[in-house]
Amino acid sequence: MPLPEPITPGVVDWTGENPGILLKNADDGFAAMALFFRVAWSPVGQGQVLLLYGRPEDVEGTSDAPNLLMSDNRDLADFLMKNFIGKLAAFANAPAFAHLPHVLAQSVHSSGDPHGHRYTERIAGEGLAVELVWEDLEAPRALELTPEQVGTGEHTMSTLLIPARSAQILVNGRSLPGTVGRRVQAGMETTTAFLYFSETWVIPPEA
Repeated sequence: MPLPEPITPGVVDWTGENPGILLKNADDGFAAMALFFRVAWSPVGQGQVLLLYGRPEDVEGTSDAPNLLMSDNRDLADFLMKNFIGKLAAFANAPAFAHLPHVLAQSVHSSGDPHGHRYTERIAGEGLAVELVWEDLEAPRALELTPEQVGTGEHTMSTLLIPARSAQILVNGRSLPGTVGRRVQAGMETTTAFLYFSETWVIPPEA
């Protein structure tokens, strides 16, 4: 059946991949948080960006649990911080948000199979290697969300979501504390560890 309107109205903000891991501690607060971006198109070009809060409650992290931005395109990192990450309350309200150091990413690669049991992203540079690991992957779900259903409150978004039941954030081979929790997105129960593929963010005309 053809779509009633084949062209999504509005301006494309960016498109690509945006997996993440938000690990919880015993009191349901965040123990460690990571968002990874592999952007195929944006107004400032392509690139790969990692936002890591190794210590979400602190302004500064430690060598074992850093708070940082790592990217191979500084302009893209700045664009995402201002136009996307800065609109996500869980990240924007963190004490470290305004003070994140930038680290140049010198190598980035994925491994595993999102159709199988395990998938990883590894980002390394300037003596630091961060590996994100998603395991116990669930079946994919295709989503088309309105501004009221997304964290920014300003975009329409289409994506393929693959939740993970378990996950790890490793810094130079050492696993950060915390476990995967449950969350609700657009009325759907899912997890705090997720693979988002084919993700496109559009600013609708009325915005």
